[in-house]
Amino acid sequence: MNNNKQTVLATICSLIAQVIFGFSFMFTKIALDYASPLTLIADRYIVAFLGLTVALLFTKTKIRLNKNIWKLILMAVFQPFLYFIFESYGIKFTTSAFSSIMISLIPVVAMVSGIFILKEVPSILQYVFTLLSIGGVVVMALAGNADGTVTLGGILLLLGAVLSAVGYNIMSRKISSEFTPIERTYAMSVIGLVSFLLIALIENIKAPAEIFMPFLNPAYLWSILYLGIASSVIAFFLLNFANTHLPIAKTTVFSNVTTVVSVIAGIIFLNEKLSFEVVISTIMIVVGVCGVQLLAVKNRE
Repeated sequence: MNNNKQTVLATICSLIAQVIFGFSFMFTKIALDYASPLTLIADRYIVAFLGLTVALLFTKTKIRLNKNIWKLILMAVFQPFLYFIFESYGIKFTTSAFSSIMISLIPVVAMVSGIFILKEVPSILQYVFTLLSIGGVVVMALAGNADGTVTLGGILLLLGAVLSAVGYNIMSRKISSEFTPIERTYAMSVIGLVSFLLIALIENIKAPAEIFMPFLNPAYLWSILYLGIASSVIAFFLLNFANTHLPIAKTTVFSNVTTVVSVIAGIIFLNEKLSFEVVISTIMIVVGVCGVQLLAVKNRE
């Protein structure tokens, strides 16, 4: 596959991954009605680990581990360990729409980090379009804070999620020459399973069965299946592939698409409010994402 085709495929993979992530905010919000954030994450990675392991067995895919396994562990500390703790509690103290809006800060933080760590320098216009999409964050943040549904604690937790996501993207790209996308994804599922299951067992030490009881509720079961298989396995495999072939500024800018998907899902399925501010900020996000990607194509040409 030539470089141009790889770039196009990686861009499509990044977009699909972020669309999947967009719906994950809604399913997380639903699942939190039946389990604590830590139990939810543990159940999510039980499903993710089992699903991915079965897929690897059927496809006879081999996982290679070399002496630099510590790099995989470091990547997984950022994502899923730190990220999902911050994100789940952040969603608990805000709304699914606002949570995804905070996550759209990732492109700006990633762009700045990419300049200093990966030496990837975007153009001035890419900065402008990225900042335009982030302007939507400010508009929605003000709107969300006005109706009392957004707390300072929730905002700080989500900011922690943003920093963790950027750390993951940088590490995933830096080790892409040493580990394949599926190896990185499997490492994330294993470490997610071990760490969050241990934490959930401690949280439910008096009644360990509580970790599995929520599965009896159909709404929780479907939510966890989506979060475990679609979001934790499929989406992260696509994102790890994209990180292999695209600069961080180009892969993370699609996180703003997650915002649009999440806002629409929240309005349609969770009866969250549709306001003038939501419409304006959504337009800003879409224009910003399209601008960055069109400039990326022009630069390649």
